[in-house]
Amino acid sequence: MRTRNKRLGRVQQAIDASPVCEHALEEDYEWFRSFGELPDDDHVAYDIVMQALNGGEKRQEQETKPFRDREQPRDEWPPSVRALLFDEALTANKQLRKLARAVIATEVAWGGDVENPGFAARHGIPTYGCVAMHVSGYTRRLKAAPYEDQATRLFIRHDNICGRISKKTDSWFAAVGEATAQFWTNGELPDDALVLDTMLVFLELDMLGAHRKGTDVSAPMALLNSLARAKGDERDELLVELSARAAAGELRDPHSQRPPRDNS
Repeated sequence: MRTRNKRLGRVQQAIDASPVCEHALEEDYEWFRSFGELPDDDHVAYDIVMQALNGGEKRQEQETKPFRDREQPRDEWPPSVRALLFDEALTANKQLRKLARAVIATEVAWGGDVENPGFAARHGIPTYGCVAMHVSGYTRRLKAAPYEDQATRLFIRHDNICGRISKKTDSWFAAVGEATAQFWTNGELPDDALVLDTMLVFLELDMLGAHRKGTDVSAPMALLNSLARAKGDERDELLVELSARAAAGELRDPHSQRPPRDNS
């Protein structure tokens, strides 16, 4: 099995290093330039975005290397919204890659030129997080009545949290995910203060998202708003209440299709 895997790996390396059919590349590039849509094939998509970053001219260097080992869009200097969007469209996880490609197509539909270094530049580069989410205005769309002021305060807390966790490892983020799962399962809150603050911020963001979809989140939003402002014993009491509500099924998990429990 190990020998077979090595052979398959060598075959894949050869495929990655092989040139793309010129005729197919020209058609796909013109489609990208006109509509902002990239093909599913990673190799072809790579050649297309690198050509766009080169002002529409084909790049000939490093052709003997697998495209994954070549220069990447994120390596462009100085950094640009265009290059970072292109990079996410190639290398991000499935959901964010899909979002990045949709954002690029939307910009092109509004007249954006993928060959222009100023493509989507008006949005600016976010200090933290996904460029595609920033450009798409995801957080701005969460700011809806009657929670506009609360959302603004939450976004500021979110920025502060991003600054505090920017150098954390993957295992730390996994701990946040586990803490969130425990909260929705049995109302348990984490002991670590930063994990707790992070979980509360993302919980409130989730509630705003649920509100946008028509879910009544007035009770949890009121509790989270009071919790964000409270200190000392008052905050501890509100945390106990939040935990009890979650354990009793009185809160709705925005990521679950199950309705809250009916305890009547």
